[in-house]
Amino acid sequence: MSAFPYETSEPVYRPQPQDPHTFPEPMAQDQSVLDLISSPHPKFYTRLLNLNSRLGPKAKEYNMLNPHNPIQLLGKAEFMNPGMSHKDRIAKSMLLLAQSRGDLLNSDGKKKTILAASSGNTGCSLALVGTLLGYEVIVITNKKCSQEKRDHIKANGATLWMSEDLQEEVDCLHGVHCYMQQEHVLCEKYPEKYFKVNQYDNLDNMAAHLESTGREIWEQTGGKITHFVMAGSTGGTIMGVGRYLKSKRANCEIVLSDPEKSNLMGLWEMDREISLPDCGEERLQKVKESTAANGGVQLEGAGKGSLTAIMRSGVGALETVDACVPVNDFDAFDECRALAKTGVMCGGSSGLNICAARVIAEKCADLGPQEGGYTITTILCDHGIKYMSKIYNDKWMQENDTRCK
Repeated sequence: MSAFPYETSEPVYRPQPQDPHTFPEPMAQDQSVLDLISSPHPKFYTRLLNLNSRLGPKAKEYNMLNPHNPIQLLGKAEFMNPGMSHKDRIAKSMLLLAQSRGDLLNSDGKKKTILAASSGNTGCSLALVGTLLGYEVIVITNKKCSQEKRDHIKANGATLWMSEDLQEEVDCLHGVHCYMQQEHVLCEKYPEKYFKVNQYDNLDNMAAHLESTGREIWEQTGGKITHFVMAGSTGGTIMGVGRYLKSKRANCEIVLSDPEKSNLMGLWEMDREISLPDCGEERLQKVKESTAANGGVQLEGAGKGSLTAIMRSGVGALETVDACVPVNDFDAFDECRALAKTGVMCGGSSGLNICAARVIAEKCADLGPQEGGYTITTILCDHGIKYMSKIYNDKWMQENDTRCK
């Protein structure tokens, strides 16, 4: 297997629009950067990369024995969006739909300031889209957000507020530690001034992936996708893509990749009333103990302590999800560093997704051959350039690796 993700001696489905030796036509003069995001035109789809080099030993052996029905691992290169993450899709969806409803104007017809709580990437994307649409944007994040993403938010035209500073400096936020709650308090107090994005409960978030990402994956795999693996933070991607794919192929398996110290897998198990050892309440208790001992999730933009409204928008918690795979944060970071050596540099949630997808691929190998093989697709959520001070910094990795504690 060549290190270059498009070059492989292994059998792999290659849809025609994704030919690695052709390039999209230039944008027309009347098009904007926004037209590149969730475009209906295949020439502007984010690429699907062949990640078979990251498969585990069982899956690789299976592929040698079953060349006509292989296990394929594909990654959708969402870091190719203008804002370098899949959050560009939801930023465009949430703001354009809000604008169409008149929600971005106050009672005097003046533009509100867009206010959003974000762990980083959504803030970058809202800064990009909001500024292009002519609005002022303010993003609230916390110290967990990498310095690169903080700088990216400001470079895209937004004002950045740190939640740790706000709780000390703003009277109405004294004692309010959570950046998501700070967004809520400020928008409730100043409804004429701020538009509350509320990305975690905003169903326009999920709509972006239902209407574009899911459709693109279906078309790019020629309808051959058997598994979709994705992390959850707001839940917009896994719920939106999951619903689209299941509408096309009911037995397509949707898999949640979840940091070990996240509560999502445990909450999903409780909702499904799974009573196996170390499931549900037992898993949540172990997460609580581990967090108390070594701190919470280090990975940015994946995992949650509770279910969002998007995750609860169906029948039960995370209704599209068929299975969950827990992954250690630093195993995910190691995967990112290994992937970078193949020429694809991604953020931590991409490493998380690939680790979980590899587990699924090994299980597929155990199941044995099936007609058409297995096509496992995941999301490469954002670009690794946003994490040079963390994931790709040897000193930071050594100082923060909880596997050594």
